[in-house]
Amino acid sequence: MRRPLLPALALALSAALGAPAVGCGTGAVGSIGAVLRSDPATGAVVVRTVPEGLAAAEAGLEEGDVIKMVDGVLVDGLKKAKLQALLRGEVGTYVELTVLRGELVLRLEVLRQALVERAAPTKRPAHDEDEDD
Repeated sequence: MRRPLLPALALALSAALGAPAVGCGTGAVGSIGAVLRSDPATGAVVVRTVPEGLAAAEAGLEEGDVIKMVDGVLVDGLKKAKLQALLRGEVGTYVELTVLRGELVLRLEVLRQALVERAAPTKRPAHDEDEDD
């Protein structure tokens, strides 16, 4: 049985992670807690990072997984705003991801957690021009 994540628990999680929660109250907006990127050649949505302790990690999402569907909607080639709209929702609700991991097709239910503000990225030294994407 699915249990909603209480807003107070979402606030505690954000505090434990050392990041302020965004909109933690009734109807607070949450997401899956993973960093994604779009493959420029194929439009595929690829999981870049899955921070420990966040919802995506708890649900079993892994770095390198390819997200094909969000709640039954094909996401290949979607614009960032549309993908975010599908992934975001009220804290404590679930989103179903259909994921490719190698030859495996997985369905993962991810409990949305409160959004946390990311720290501003640090600038790389000028001599380091490589991209991780």
